[in-house]
Amino acid sequence: MLLINIIFLSTLIDNNHFDYTKPFINNFDSSKFYLISNDFEFNKIGIVDFRKILRTSNSMQILGNKFISAEKRLNQKLNLQQVALKKKEKEILKQKKIVSIEKYNSIIKLFKEEVFEIQNNNKQERLILNNSFQKIQKNLKDLLAKVIKEISMKKNINIVLLKENIFLLNDQSADLTNEVLNTFNKKTKNIKIKIIISN
Repeated sequence: MLLINIIFLSTLIDNNHFDYTKPFINNFDSSKFYLISNDFEFNKIGIVDFRKILRTSNSMQILGNKFISAEKRLNQKLNLQQVALKKKEKEILKQKKIVSIEKYNSIIKLFKEEVFEIQNNNKQERLILNNSFQKIQKNLKDLLAKVIKEISMKKNINIVLLKENIFLLNDQSADLTNEVLNTFNKKTKNIKIKIIISN
């Protein structure tokens, strides 16, 4: 209704239907002001800083720490494998002048296959880790969205906007961020977060 009234108002202005010599109220039906006023009251607005909640919530911090820890373990595992491969490579190079060319080529082939397998396994484990992280993060985001909906319905709020899209906020009471954060932390207090790094 608000949008219709605004469009109607702009049409009147564009078509020069306003008589500027007369008071504004004589050129416009006062009942339309009542309708606009009702729409503003009806469409009660709430503001939420979604990113801040995700960044500072206890559950997301736990998830982030677990992801970093799992990634660190993968890096350590890969480093140990690389050290072992370098050692093995030196041993193979020593055999170059001892064994036949056919035998040496066969050893090199097996070594390359081993390197490829380690690289492939590492790639797969990182993919599994990232997928696990994204899945848990999505579940937390979905839960956060439910919390926002519950609080907005309890407060009879019909529209919730992201704070990052707000240019000016004069009424700080419309900001639901802290209330949502506290409720979200309570709901995720006992949540178990398990990061998966391998099948």
